[in-house]
Amino acid sequence: MTSPYTRGDSFSGGASREHIKRALVEYGATDVLFSQRENRSAIAFKGDGRQFRIVVPLPQSDGTTVIPRDTAEGPIREAKAKVLERANRRFWHALALSIDAKLAAVGAGVATLELEFLAHVVLPGNRTVIDELEPVIASAYRSGRQPSFD
Repeated sequence: MTSPYTRGDSFSGGASREHIKRALVEYGATDVLFSQRENRSAIAFKGDGRQFRIVVPLPQSDGTTVIPRDTAEGPIREAKAKVLERANRRFWHALALSIDAKLAAVGAGVATLELEFLAHVVLPGNRTVIDELEPVIASAYRSGRQPSFD
């Protein structure tokens, strides 16, 4: 059984975002920014001469609809909002833990910032490494052939 602390339920999403920002700044990152568009959130920062952008999908409601004039509509909506808020808290807490682990590895000399956040390095043209590589990797698995990185 996990406690609310280990599930991330005791932290607000805002508190976890603030923790992420503080951890990145303490590491030496600059220009730490958070943004959100529709159901995606992004964290951008600069560090070790590189730009990074982590884009993550936010938890969404289950999409079920409530029948109009349903007398339980209000309580159902409130219950769904609480479930979504709890999912968001867990999500941001898990992301904060993940970033903490990456920064700890960098701080201990186990890895570099670029290695730990390689997928999120912003390349010229404003696309990330993962944006460029995902289709190449998918194609390699479909074809069964080694991709060419010319």
